[in-house]
Amino acid sequence: MKKKLLMGLALVLFTAQTALAVPVYWTDWFSATTGASGSAEGKILLPGFSIAVNYSGDVTFAQLGTGTNYWTQGTPAPYTGNAVVDNAPTPAEMIALSRSNVVNTLTFSHPLNKPVMAIVSMGQPGLPVSYDFNQPFTVLSEGRGYWGDGSYTLAAGDILTGRELHAAIQLDGRVSSISWTESPGEYWHGITVGATAVPEPATMVLLGSGLFGIIGLRKKNKQ
Repeated sequence: MKKKLLMGLALVLFTAQTALAVPVYWTDWFSATTGASGSAEGKILLPGFSIAVNYSGDVTFAQLGTGTNYWTQGTPAPYTGNAVVDNAPTPAEMIALSRSNVVNTLTFSHPLNKPVMAIVSMGQPGLPVSYDFNQPFTVLSEGRGYWGDGSYTLAAGDILTGRELHAAIQLDGRVSSISWTESPGEYWHGITVGATAVPEPATMVLLGSGLFGIIGLRKKNKQ
């Protein structure tokens, strides 16, 4: 019986962990002002509540739900080729950037747990473009997007450099805002951001505590 309970505990915890690969709720961008000191507003509709997303910085142009879908995927899939992101960004929802040394900032009305950023066409084969972030991140996947299959490198100081990069990255920890600068200037490259509705770490602890409590209760009843 004890062996079966422990196996059951391991299965439930494994299921809870793998459940983190849930759909990403991408930002619905609904207004934007172009320019080097541009801005954009959007919202993330999570189950049960909405999170406001405010962007300030370089806005070369913005897609607010109409126009070309630049979030197409080939093989390997740049946005869903990982264990976190189940769905590509919403078609024609994007902020496009092109200027160098502008501080770009995304701010959320509620902290997000490990938000995901999608990137399209960052840099060119002969013109690498770097994003210098203010906090750590992980490259989840990269691959063949609308403009082909590029490459990337990472450098100390949370710097991502792309050469025609199409990718999904994930910021570490709980995040209220994300800031980065780009260099050098390029024709354009685009971003959007999303959130996953996953349990907070405390939920996992409670889950584990509850299961261990069940084991203890059964042992007590058995005596």
